[in-house]
Formats: sequence, C-alpha cells, structure tokens
Amino acid sequence: MPGNAFVYGTLMADEVVKVLIKRVPTSKPAALKGYTRYQVKGQVFPAIVPSTAESKVQGKVLMDLSDKELEVLDVYESEEYYRATVMPILEDGSEIQADVYVWKDQYSYALSIQPWSYEEWRSKHLDAWVSRLNPAGAHPEGDLE
Repeated sequence: MPGNAFVYGTLMADEVVKVLIKRVPTSKPAALKGYTRYQVKGQVFPAIVPSTAESKVQGKVLMDLSDKELEVLDVYESEEYYRATVMPILEDGSEIQADVYVWKDQYSYALSIQPWSYEEWRSKHLDAWVSRLNPAGAHPEGDLE
C-alpha cells in the first residue's frame, strides 16, 4: 500500500531521492508542527525532535511511496532515527498522513543548537553528498565539511 513521507533535510533534494529510489515522486510543500530541526554536530545533515506545539519545520511530503521505497529510506536514515506517523499541513491548509524520521532521544548529545538550512546545504554540499551516496541507500560516511 503506498505511503507518504514528510522530509525536511537532504531528502528534499530530488537528486538524492532519485539516486535512492530511482525516481522522483510527486511532492507537495508542507510544514510539520510540534517539531524543531537541528544540525547534527560534525555533519551536514539535520534531525528533528519533538518540541513545543508552536514549533514548526518546513519541508515537503513525498507522495505515494511503495513499501520497498520506504524501506530504502529506512536504511538511508540509519539507526539514529525512528520512523513515526505524523500529520503535516499542506499549503492549502489540509493535513495528510505521512511518515517522518525523528532523531532518537539517546542520541540527543549529537545535536547542535545551530539551525540547519536546506538552501545552504544545497549550495555547499549537494554535489558531494550525491556523489558519495552509498548504493545500498545509506548516508555518506563521515564529515563532508
């Protein structure tokens, strides 16, 4: 049964998604309330954690992903994240059910207080990130900065 994924970091780049699942699914801009996005220390990718009700993370929803495609994203997001079901808000104000990858509490020490910028990541790190993607779908190893 197809599913959706709210993405807020490197998976917002169509170039990354295409390498991982061999296609670029339909997507819609969205926001996820109740979470905050942080940069992971020593890395160029972000994580989100539950936060105040007023908090909001901007991202997009990848639509109609197969179970196999979601499994590829599971591998990509690694052991520091868990998959949760959430209700992001689309631009038209409607909600949609989607899975999201949330940083596990046990790894909270690895989060920086620095915010993470998709635009900055895209301009500085996208090409290197895509060229180093593991064919099995895992994050590139090590620091790209």
